[in-house]
Amino acid sequence: MSGASRGWAKAGALVLAPLAAVALAASPAPSGAPRWLVLIVRQPITVATREYLAAGLARAKATGADGVLVELDTPGGSLQATHGIVESFLGSSVPVVVYVSPEGAHAGSAGLFITLAANLAAMAPASTIGAAHPISSTGKDVAAEGGNDLAKKVENDTAAFARTIAKERGRNEDWAEKAVRESVSATSEDALKLHVIDRIAKSAADLLAAVDGETVETAGGKVTLRGKDARLVPFRMSLRQKLLSLLSDPNLAALLMLLGMAGIGLEFYHPGSIYPGLVGGVLLVLGLLATEVIPVNLGAIVLLLAGGVLLVTESYLPLHGAAGILGAICLLLGSLLFVNKGSPDYQFSPGAWTVSPFLVWPAPIAVALILLFVGAKVAQSRGRPLVAGAAGLIGERGQALSDIDARSGQAFLHGEYWQARAEEKVARGAAVRVIGVDGLVVRVIVVEEPRAG
Repeated sequence: MSGASRGWAKAGALVLAPLAAVALAASPAPSGAPRWLVLIVRQPITVATREYLAAGLARAKATGADGVLVELDTPGGSLQATHGIVESFLGSSVPVVVYVSPEGAHAGSAGLFITLAANLAAMAPASTIGAAHPISSTGKDVAAEGGNDLAKKVENDTAAFARTIAKERGRNEDWAEKAVRESVSATSEDALKLHVIDRIAKSAADLLAAVDGETVETAGGKVTLRGKDARLVPFRMSLRQKLLSLLSDPNLAALLMLLGMAGIGLEFYHPGSIYPGLVGGVLLVLGLLATEVIPVNLGAIVLLLAGGVLLVTESYLPLHGAAGILGAICLLLGSLLFVNKGSPDYQFSPGAWTVSPFLVWPAPIAVALILLFVGAKVAQSRGRPLVAGAAGLIGERGQALSDIDARSGQAFLHGEYWQARAEEKVARGAAVRVIGVDGLVVRVIVVEEPRAG
């Protein structure tokens, strides 16, 4: 090659090198390890759970995650929230895998429908699934009640719901319906044999590795799962979702209501103290917020509020304890009836909405006793004579600081120095008692003569 040719070759290399670098940068890079968002549900299914799972699906889609893995262990929960979760799973273009875990976990009631709605359903060894049968408001089987139209309607709708999901995902429709109508459950091994789930796995990593390469049908079309050596990225609840989840406990909700009313009641007894009223107001608002999450009887809320009003009224009106006793009864009844057992949510999953008897009885009685005690003290203090100002001096005892007669004298009374007068002469040092007040002069009489020496 001539020198001129070599020169042109070098020049061409210099020009083409940057172009080659740009082309390499623009070409698709080798795919890295698959990335799955992990959402953990270990509480009753509520509005908070629905928001949390929907947010997880949205994040997975926005960040291009390979899929969403939901680790599930729940006794059940809200039927309305469950409908929302199932709709979001069926409408997701991102693959959803539900994994009932850890070992010994249970996907009961609402958990059954959530598991059935997944693109791929799996369970850990020794876990169980099922028992989604609605009950009547008295806790008995619907057939035993007879004539409970609402409960029967819930059963029929829920059974149809179960069959629809199972059919959509190609799972055992008959067993899904039996889980609703007959409350049957299945172990992980039985569920696999019955074609209720697709896999049994000891861990999330083992599960994703086992399903690597499988194809599932999503709302966006067929997707081939990439799960081998997957990177599991935890997706946590937001502060709002954590708060809603916390308030889903009826025991906490009822306690917040009772303590809130106690704080506001103390503020009425002692206006201007601020802190009891402020804290009570916040607790009461939180308790009322919980009524949006759990099936609460509105009549019970009215009883609780009426009970608080009656207990406060007791200290203002001379009702001889009648308002206080009635208020205590209202608090007790409100606590007993706090959860609405006629709600479809309760009938669908009663185990998730139970108020402990250790709260139902002691808490309202304790709140009533505290308010009655404080109210009695306030009422008692209102009946006492004034102790401030000149009028409050009548009947007070003190000491003569000088000789006191009808024209002049001085006495020490109630921590203060007063000009004093007396119809009969009072010797210095004598114990005196106030019998009248004339402007800034007190009239006194001798109670005890001064001691000799």
